[in-house]
Amino acid sequence: MKRLRILTLISVLLAILVFFVKNKKPSTISAGDGLLVDKAWLTTNPQPLIPQKDVRPSDQTFLTFPEWFLVFSPAEQADYFKTNTSTTFPYMKHIDQMWGGYGIVYNQIKGNYPFNTGYHVMIMVIAGSTTVEYGIKSFYETIAGRITNTKQGEAMTGEDKFNAAYELNYVKFIEDLPWYEYDFNHQLKMLWGSTPLSGQHMFRKLERRYYLTTELLVKSGYGYLIKLATKSAYDVAALNTTVVVDKKPVTPDARNTKELSGDLWQTDLPRYARFNYAVQQLAASNINLTEIAGNKGSIMLTLLTPQSLKENPRDFKILFTQPIFTKPGLNRIAVVTTVNGLSKLVKILGENHVTIEHIYDY
Repeated sequence: MKRLRILTLISVLLAILVFFVKNKKPSTISAGDGLLVDKAWLTTNPQPLIPQKDVRPSDQTFLTFPEWFLVFSPAEQADYFKTNTSTTFPYMKHIDQMWGGYGIVYNQIKGNYPFNTGYHVMIMVIAGSTTVEYGIKSFYETIAGRITNTKQGEAMTGEDKFNAAYELNYVKFIEDLPWYEYDFNHQLKMLWGSTPLSGQHMFRKLERRYYLTTELLVKSGYGYLIKLATKSAYDVAALNTTVVVDKKPVTPDARNTKELSGDLWQTDLPRYARFNYAVQQLAASNINLTEIAGNKGSIMLTLLTPQSLKENPRDFKILFTQPIFTKPGLNRIAVVTTVNGLSKLVKILGENHVTIEHIYDY
């Protein structure tokens, strides 16, 4: 019995060692050290043409990256879970990429803008809680999940298929609305009410029910608390981004359009994920943006491409590259341009078949 205890202890220690060694390699590659953006681009517009209520701080084009990474990560999971179980997902790599990207974008704004306390606090809360969640998941999947996991070529359990469907539904929701508004309790009812308990791989099915039930209950309770805290600390986020353009837009996404002096037009575009598509429509119509949410300086984008990207300092600067580990060869590349240069860059990217993952509209 004593030998069995010693062997068990050694096995656990070796598993922990392998777990940390496997995940220690950095997964965010910076394009250089310190400030990478042209300092002349890091400005605050002293006289925005749009109403003050629609103006957002300039540094938020950088600070919204960690927030959006928490959309990209579930989206990558939803795609991966179509053909794989969550047991082999690289959660620790995603923790590394979230914090690695945050560190680099912070280096761009440090000392160039007043410290945005509210946004940094929010990042610490969401990134900190995600680190705990992914850390627990990775450790659990490495130690316990791999024991119950189905083998390559075997059919996934109903619970693993439920996880894939739930993750996809969750991603579609958070592209437009805050995660804490999501109805995790409904998914819990679906897990126990609509997923057959019988079937092959009973050990895996029961273990996954425990795993998913724990996740949904914790997120339901934590989301409720975050919702209360957010409503007491922050204003309700606007669902539009007000921009100024040099021609009258005729795209369906442009609302409340009105003419300004100097052959300029003010219009409202949808915010968040739909902003990407609205800007691409403007670029395709040869319409240039001169203000976005009151800003005229730098604006950040992330791109998805298997190609290497050569920096053009006049048009854009590269900040960092992150491999998409579930799709070998594909990279996320963060770049920065100016508001005035955004339409031109969007057209260049389209012509070179580079996918715009997101435009960070402050």
